[in-house]
Amino acid sequence: MLFFKRKVNILLNVFDFMQVLLDSSFIISCIRARIDFLTQLNEQGFTPVVPREVLQEMKDLRNRNGVSRDDRIAIDVAFDMLERGKIKKISFGAGKVDDYLIDRGRAGTYIATLDRGIKRQVPNRIVIFSAQGRVGVEGNG
Repeated sequence: MLFFKRKVNILLNVFDFMQVLLDSSFIISCIRARIDFLTQLNEQGFTPVVPREVLQEMKDLRNRNGVSRDDRIAIDVAFDMLERGKIKKISFGAGKVDDYLIDRGRAGTYIATLDRGIKRQVPNRIVIFSAQGRVGVEGNG
């Protein structure tokens, strides 16, 4: 029985390391498409993490002129979902958000983004499968 408990604990610890960093484009697009991405990511064994810099990017976007009403609503819903879901927040300091996501993605962390520039440079991507209304892993292929 002790061996079984250790094996379960090891498996649970492995899942803790399957973090996925969320980008603003992914969050906003999922909400606009009414995809419950947080639940789906958790069901797939991922721990969603959002950089504080992505949250700031979304705040800035919300306050920018020319942003559609639908995007503003999606951003408000996103903040509510992320707060209710008690999603872990991290900071990476100075520098561009995209550069940080690319660096972490190259190191093996899963990145949830729609940004083509980021997607081209990271092997482990979480994308939206619009036709199925779900999110999932997309590998290099």
